[in-house]
Amino acid sequence: MNSILFRADASPKIGAGHVARCLALANVLANLECECVFAIGPETLNTAPALQRAGYEMLIADGDEEDTARALAQRFRDRVDWVVIDHYGIDAAAEKHYRPLARRLMVIDDLADRPHDCDLLLDQGPGRIADDYAGLVPAGTQVLAGAVFALLDPAYGYHRDNQSPATSDKPSGIYVSFGATDPSKHTRRGLDALDASRVSAGINVVLGAAAPHREEIGERLEKMTTETKLHIDTSETIALLTNSFMALGAGGVSALERCCCGVPSLVAVTADNQRAAAEGLSKFGAAQLVDLTDPQSSAKDIRAFIADIDRRKQMSRAAQRLCDGRGARRAAMILAPEKSTNGDPVYLRPATPADEALILEWQKFPGARRFARNPDVPDKATHAAWMQATLEDPEILLNVIECNGHAAGVLRLDRRPHRDELAAFEVSLLVAQDHYRTGIGKAALALARRLVPGAVLLADIHPENVASLALFQGAGYMPDSEGFACLPADTPRDRERAHEKIGA
Repeated sequence: MNSILFRADASPKIGAGHVARCLALANVLANLECECVFAIGPETLNTAPALQRAGYEMLIADGDEEDTARALAQRFRDRVDWVVIDHYGIDAAAEKHYRPLARRLMVIDDLADRPHDCDLLLDQGPGRIADDYAGLVPAGTQVLAGAVFALLDPAYGYHRDNQSPATSDKPSGIYVSFGATDPSKHTRRGLDALDASRVSAGINVVLGAAAPHREEIGERLEKMTTETKLHIDTSETIALLTNSFMALGAGGVSALERCCCGVPSLVAVTADNQRAAAEGLSKFGAAQLVDLTDPQSSAKDIRAFIADIDRRKQMSRAAQRLCDGRGARRAAMILAPEKSTNGDPVYLRPATPADEALILEWQKFPGARRFARNPDVPDKATHAAWMQATLEDPEILLNVIECNGHAAGVLRLDRRPHRDELAAFEVSLLVAQDHYRTGIGKAALALARRLVPGAVLLADIHPENVASLALFQGAGYMPDSEGFACLPADTPRDRERAHEKIGA
């Protein structure tokens, strides 16, 4: 069992985002039977009550990082597998104190403004690339960059897994959220702008109990000209988002939650550390920036945004492509990977346009497409068009299989119609020829299940493909009327939490 120590703080001043990201990752790792422990500052639990509800062991860190690391060493007789640090106040100089405590060290950052001493760095900022950390991390550090690695509550991934492509219900509300504590009072400005725009839709405002101006917001709500409800530390965020045709909020974690749910957003920059993320959302067409300092001007922007239905539809699709809520599952694959027959770590990463030539080369290997629906190897132009269309389709998950840091194959998941009210994905697998008979296929199928844990996995296997039949049947795939199917495991923890979050 892997042991993971998280070091993160929350407070009315810094908000709850750091702890929320770590908690999302911990919840996925807990499903994999990892031991998760949190080292937190004294103000954290009042600001992030979800952490206390989660039930993890917590240790209070009230000294400097050297003292904290020394105290933690007394708790752990053996080194933990990973220390995960998410804290703006910690850089390479402080991170070195945690090195004796852990076999490996992971940093979660979104600023790219200071050096780090780590083995793995994750920055979920929209548009962020690994090169942004060149010179800031040691050579050989693995960097996970972009919103595909967004550390959202596992309930968001479950929501996307089960999201029906078509729905008869039209969302009718407006969602407002500027973080759990909103120290800059943007919630008040947003309400002023919405009131000035004279919107008739119902408004849902989400805020944390530790927000310093909570009473002021309550008083402002009483004067709104449309129905407005205040939700404090709500567990029904996804249900509120699902019922919203637009949102007004900040550019941090909550913006990525809105993207995952496909809610088009007007985003205000509430702090300098969110500027890059907000601009990234705008660049990808997943949100529109708005300045709330002038209520009349922002009210005009809101009216125009509501009137432009086509633009909001395009923004919704762009947002869903940008963030699918499965980022914590992807990160957990690296902290707790599957293993090849040789014991090498195996995990999945989202394919990118840079993988186009490599994936085509794998298909050219003699026999690679022998049992495919179309056995012909595509030409370069056809493959390029397929690759672009696949990467732009939010209903297809195209993954490169990595073994010990080297590309070892490709695993594709295509959404299919629901099976008995459960989401369904068809699995396609291609292992690179230099990784045959190394257990890569078995590991990849286990990772496919981890990527969409609550879905029915389907496979269409040619009856003469003896090797694939043995591989898939060994992974739990059973014959059915349309090929082979693998049912999800019974009620994993994130499914239970997802039902609570969604209000099912």
